[in-house]
Amino acid sequence: MKISGSISHRRTQLALLSVTGLATVMAAAPAVAQDNTGDDNVIVVTAQMREQNVQDIPLSITAVSGEMLEARSQTNLREISAQTPNVLLQQNPSGQGNSMRAFIRGVGQSDQSPSVEPGVGIYVDDVYFGTVTASAFDLVDLDRVEVLRGPQGTLAGMNSQGGAIKLYSRKPEGEGGYVEASVGTMGRRDFKASADFTVVPDSVFARVTGVSRNRDGHITMYNYACLNPDDPDVVSGAIPGLISSGDCKSGELGNQQMYAVRGALRIAPIGSPLEVNLIGDYTKDTSNTQASVLLASAESATKGNASGYIDRSGMSIPYQGVAYDDRFVPYGQYRRAGSVLNDPYATYANFYDPGVTYMAIGPQVGPPSSVPAGDPNGPFIAENASQVEGWGVSGTIDYELSDTLALKSITGYRSYDTVSGNDNDNSPVVFIQSSDWYEHEQFSQELRLSGNLADNTVHFTIGGIYYDAATRPLSRIHTPFSGFGPPDKPTFSFLNDDTADVKVLAGFANAAWDITEALTIEGGIRVTDEQKDYTFGRLNPDGRSDYLPLSNPLNQLTGFTDTYKATITDYRAVISYKVTPDVMTYAQFATGHKGGGISPRPYNVFQIRPFGAEKLRSYEAGFKTDLMDRRVRINGAVFYMEYLGYQGIPDFCIDENGDRVDQNPRGLCGQYLNLADAEVKGFELEAFLEPVDGFNIDASLSLTDFTFGAPTYSTTSVVEGANRPGIGEWKWSVGAQYEFDLGEAGTLTPRVDVAYTPGYCGNFACDPNAVVESYTLANARLTFRTLDKDWQVSVEATNLFDKLYYINKFTNGFYATGQPGRPAEYAVTVRRNF
Repeated sequence: MKISGSISHRRTQLALLSVTGLATVMAAAPAVAQDNTGDDNVIVVTAQMREQNVQDIPLSITAVSGEMLEARSQTNLREISAQTPNVLLQQNPSGQGNSMRAFIRGVGQSDQSPSVEPGVGIYVDDVYFGTVTASAFDLVDLDRVEVLRGPQGTLAGMNSQGGAIKLYSRKPEGEGGYVEASVGTMGRRDFKASADFTVVPDSVFARVTGVSRNRDGHITMYNYACLNPDDPDVVSGAIPGLISSGDCKSGELGNQQMYAVRGALRIAPIGSPLEVNLIGDYTKDTSNTQASVLLASAESATKGNASGYIDRSGMSIPYQGVAYDDRFVPYGQYRRAGSVLNDPYATYANFYDPGVTYMAIGPQVGPPSSVPAGDPNGPFIAENASQVEGWGVSGTIDYELSDTLALKSITGYRSYDTVSGNDNDNSPVVFIQSSDWYEHEQFSQELRLSGNLADNTVHFTIGGIYYDAATRPLSRIHTPFSGFGPPDKPTFSFLNDDTADVKVLAGFANAAWDITEALTIEGGIRVTDEQKDYTFGRLNPDGRSDYLPLSNPLNQLTGFTDTYKATITDYRAVISYKVTPDVMTYAQFATGHKGGGISPRPYNVFQIRPFGAEKLRSYEAGFKTDLMDRRVRINGAVFYMEYLGYQGIPDFCIDENGDRVDQNPRGLCGQYLNLADAEVKGFELEAFLEPVDGFNIDASLSLTDFTFGAPTYSTTSVVEGANRPGIGEWKWSVGAQYEFDLGEAGTLTPRVDVAYTPGYCGNFACDPNAVVESYTLANARLTFRTLDKDWQVSVEATNLFDKLYYINKFTNGFYATGQPGRPAEYAVTVRRNF
């Protein structure tokens, strides 16, 4: 389905803003920093808007070089979290489209709705990316990744409540390049190439990079009727037989099929105070829906729950005449003995409804079942897709006004369209399906003035950012089991067609004073003014008229717009002390927030209300050490955070007085509210060791302890003293490599990485079917390089011991599903540098 309409006009406006903004700042002639160093054990970063060794920054930060990403066989942003303390980056379940759940120290966001801000800021070459949808970037041609823990915002960019992840691309240098190809199991076929060349000697340089990645899905879709032809429901035709012969395979989930290109132009005349970096990129991802399997059907979904077991075995779904039971579970404790399948990487999902829903011809006048049904809607096929097509342009202009003063301008425009879908119940029963189309565009303009004063003892940055984004989430919601309409004629099938506009104007300032060579104090402030306008649309599947149960003359949801506005001030104060030139300690207080918004999924206008910002007060103390001539590096931090106004969905909708606004059953509330406060405490510890030349060991250990206080409202599932669902506690990793000298032949480097990811409860009740178990994964890589480093051959294994694990699980009381991680995979990569 192609999205069109008012957002197309907004796209034109934002594109013009981008061109105008870039032209303006180029005319103003604004600076730069080189991030190169000759020491292999030093990474130079710009987290504080000036070049610094990561060891000199009083902040909990992990910096990973592009070379280390390659050594760890990491190709996607989600994968860097394995070795990064207190960071969780995971693909969302299939019901959340092509999006990523991102958390730092227990603070973040998983909901892809544009009404809910990310709690972790993601930046690409200092340009903020404003949604969790389409945020799992491919790691292409990167110089480094910086992960900053704790509230960010007084130094640059947008406010980031939990922290920030910043990706920096390699800049054009005028020469060099490479061609790389990988082949492996599960149909892996990757190709990557980059060329760096001089356009104008000593002045203008360019770099062009392209990548394509392809691998098979690890979940096989089977047609239930084909594998079970004697099932009475198959014989009767209640379960459609879409395939009748062969291997009964109907498709796959969890594959990857994408390509991307990126071009960069760097204008940096020798001897000139001016540097301009222009970047453009394009990505097209045509992958299928992410991996998902059925763990428990309606028969077993509530087994072990504290609220009690509801036995639905044999209970037939009236509109299809089929029982949604454990015969559809392909593996695990609820699989029936004698079932054809016994495979953790299998599903009976078919993304198909033969036509069980009906047009709603009137509003809800009592319980949801009172909605009158009209003509059949006909068959519906949900998209088996997790696709993104996006592009962006940016311009960064640096100008050294003097030896002590520099101006930086960052202009960015990004746009993407996504297509996703799911068969959420993972069965041939028509329970929950959807197709989703998201369209997003954003423009940002940031200016910073940085300087060093008083004989280089005072360092300051002042600046501001303007951010303007428009998103259109369009979904075909297809949920026959929800109870809307007569039991045998369900009517809950409609188009959810909303628009969300966000505008942010913020100013920030930060100053550091080196009182002595050892003692530094620092302070920062940020003022953020934000407005969000959210417009609702609830239409029949044909898109031409209102879906009457949710939008009618007495409940005119379609076309209704609500607005959230707020101005919030945040602060930062730091003191750091160098005990020796190689040992630093620091203490920091910082505040941050995640903006509020408008409840995005109301069932009527009475459920619509703004929700407030989440706010954070963070206290942190840490140390950084480089010992034994930089052969031993140990960094650590402890933190305590006061988390105010946790945003979540209540069980029942309430008004501003705390009274229920309707009598819909539990779960039919689309509000977001500030449900409770919480406290978060923990620590991070990172170490790097080089016992002898060529032998490197890196390790990390972290803890996040997230505990809720008393709930603000009585209609919430928040439990005082409970942990935040979806967040684990202990996390660790260790990696080691040794470079063997082969003389004239070159070098041979084996590397092994082991990472432990904590388990967690998937809901507040910690129901057994929602518990995600912890898991430990091992990866290995063996790399040969010729002496001149022109050729490189690598053999790699991921999930070396073929561990079966689940990235996440979902349960709603009627079924439980899980997202299995990929099994063991092996690949060979050949690279030619030039």
